Amino acid sequence: MNERVPVVVGVGQVTHRDDDDPGPAEPLALILAAARAADADAGGGVLSHVDALDLMPVGSWAYDDLAGLVAARLDLHLAPGRGSVHAVGGETPVRVLDAAAARVASGEARVVLIAGAEGTRAATRARREGAELAWTPPASHPTMPWPGPDLERAFAVGLSRALNCFPLYEHGLRAHEQRSLDDAQQESAELWTGLAWVAVDNPHAWSRRGTDPTAVAEVRADNRMISFPYPKALTANPFVNQGAALLVTDTDTARALSIREELWVYPLGAAGGDEPPDPRTRGAYHRVPALDATIRDVQLVTDTTTDDYDVVELYSCFPAMPKLTRRALGRGAGAPISVTGGLSFFGGPGSNYLTHSVAAMVQHLRATGGAGLIHGVGMFNTKHHALVLADHPRVDGGYPPPHYGVGMTRPPVEAPVPVVEDYTGPGTILTFSVMYDRDGNPERGTVIGEGRRGERFAAQVDPRGDTLAELTGGEEPGGHVGTVVAGDIPEFRW
Repeated sequence: MNERVPVVVGVGQVTHRDDDDPGPAEPLALILAAARAADADAGGGVLSHVDALDLMPVGSWAYDDLAGLVAARLDLHLAPGRGSVHAVGGETPVRVLDAAAARVASGEARVVLIAGAEGTRAATRARREGAELAWTPPASHPTMPWPGPDLERAFAVGLSRALNCFPLYEHGLRAHEQRSLDDAQQESAELWTGLAWVAVDNPHAWSRRGTDPTAVAEVRADNRMISFPYPKALTANPFVNQGAALLVTDTDTARALSIREELWVYPLGAAGGDEPPDPRTRGAYHRVPALDATIRDVQLVTDTTTDDYDVVELYSCFPAMPKLTRRALGRGAGAPISVTGGLSFFGGPGSNYLTHSVAAMVQHLRATGGAGLIHGVGMFNTKHHALVLADHPRVDGGYPPPHYGVGMTRPPVEAPVPVVEDYTGPGTILTFSVMYDRDGNPERGTVIGEGRRGERFAAQVDPRGDTLAELTGGEEPGGHVGTVVAGDIPEFRW
């Protein structure tokens, strides 16, 4: 039996709302404040024993050596290579926690600090006002990765942001289930209303006002359509200043450091899977094979079922995602989907949202006991990872090795569907995406479909005709036939 049983022993969160004082909103400052809060939560004196540092990537400010800065400011004594900044992705915190738990269990690390932050609101406001921020001098080069050439064709037809890609699944799921747009929107509105009321009770949430289904889904001047069928209130809010941190160790070390046992929460295991990176090449848009595999595998490695989860955190960047995850879990339509408040109401601090969710779930499980599942999604519904936390250890006392290690290339669960780049002729719509301008008009769109012999194509929507209006006009577009016209970038006309 492995005696090194991993536990989360400290959690810290900070939300900085003061627009007139942007200094504490610097991501580095938020990380330091959250780390110190996690140390205080664990009883104090734990940071001095940290021997591994795992940081989420920061998108709002570029740092040449974020891990080095954090280690120096917190006086962490790390061996070379023990401080890392991980890859971009909403799933990154649970994937990193999975790997950290395995490292602690194997004896590779004794105390791991996991942390991240974003100061997007402060940075954006300063840019708009032409103001200088007295933050750490920015890096001399961009530190966030730019997607590689494998996504160039997807970008060319308009699939360059999460806002373009998650509606592909919203429309695909609705068409597959033969539901009306109004019915699907009602489900979205009820899910988001539930998130809003969770955020009301979370002192770290950015918005704590609560709402109702009509206010969330109704399109109006202060809730304009962003990416059909999602108005602003149904999309993630990245304009926040928030940081969170976790301290992970093993039970023997926790005892040696006099960390009270009632603070311990146990990671039981995790699993992950990927979709093909190019969103044009997915096998289906009403389900996600990598999500199905992730749920199946995490339940296998933790010996749990959906009925064992007293609480869950289903990644909620856009409504399509928790809808798909709820169905993959077999979780009831009215069951809560978050302990945090969702990315629209709690806030969407880049790749660090789920660090906050782990902190919130740890606090919940300390208070009530039981077990909870956290699911994260990265990029364009591409990367999936799920982890189970509980107030009790695994029966075998150990921790399974990560389903995929941090930094490893994770093969897609299913092979990509090849795209015929030069297809022309009749095309049947499988799914689509339409972006709106600030005046509330359809501005540009993308159609993914099948050609006359089942060929997969992806094309931008011809902006000169009525196709954009027809795609968003109320009649279900899925299954309708239009024409794909050749060009440097193929165009779809209905």
